[in-house]
Amino acid sequence: MSKHRKETNNNGSFRSLFMHADRADKFLMAVGLIGAIGDGLGLPFTLFFTSSMMNSIGGTSSVSADVYTNQINKNAIYLCYLSVVNWIACFLEGCCWSRTAQRQASRLRLTYLKAVLRQEVAYFDLNVTSTADIITSVSSDSLIIQDFISEKVNQLSSTSF
Repeated sequence: MSKHRKETNNNGSFRSLFMHADRADKFLMAVGLIGAIGDGLGLPFTLFFTSSMMNSIGGTSSVSADVYTNQINKNAIYLCYLSVVNWIACFLEGCCWSRTAQRQASRLRLTYLKAVLRQEVAYFDLNVTSTADIITSVSSDSLIIQDFISEKVNQLSSTSF
């Protein structure tokens, strides 16, 4: 009998992307998640109100013109309200996730710069071919993380609801 020990590696986990988040970032991510949920629920509600409007159109022979007009106007108003709420949800989603991604990427660059400056000079003489390589790797890696947090995470959260 051999027991398999499951090793956890936090270097590649989803939570490690947010290790530079502070309270303000967590608040922005929560508001962005609420916006993503609202954005994801926009389509089902649009389909519900549109189908209600189509049912009103389909039942025109059994109701008077005034009742028909009132039903269409009521559903049209609901669609207008829904579009305003959906716009606000989309704005909150995009704005909050973009802002928190900028803040976290900035903190990531600062942490990396502090770590590089703590190295001895001999490290750069032996291991690094040029300082441009360090700057390029920091910039590209932080931009990838910022892009993932600002665009991909909110797309994942809005499509899953």
